[in-house]
Amino acid sequence: MLETEPQVASVVAEGEISDEVDYAVAMFLDNERGFGLTACKPRLVQLNDGSQLIMMSLDSTFRGDDNKIYGYGEVGRLYLDPNNNFEVVFCSPADEIEKNRNELVETVEPEERSRGKY
Repeated sequence: MLETEPQVASVVAEGEISDEVDYAVAMFLDNERGFGLTACKPRLVQLNDGSQLIMMSLDSTFRGDDNKIYGYGEVGRLYLDPNNNFEVVFCSPADEIEKNRNELVETVEPEERSRGKY
């Protein structure tokens, strides 16, 4: 994995990822960054060096007492290589995610999220 976040030059396209990739990303996040993160908003981006990756935002999420999913907002990013079996090439560090999560929890109200991919 890359040590620093890739430098995005432009967003080429926005869309969806397959259920298989979505599942693999969820398992990566659970194993590497802990529960409570949902990857969302997949975008094909072009980097400054001309290569392309899939960039996803990481939303801090939780299940409320009413059994609905809520989120606080973006706390990090994850990048996948579409040319290498959608391998994760960068994920925001755990300490950065935790810092961003704590700031959001203290400053914003959570919003209801739709179930499934978003």
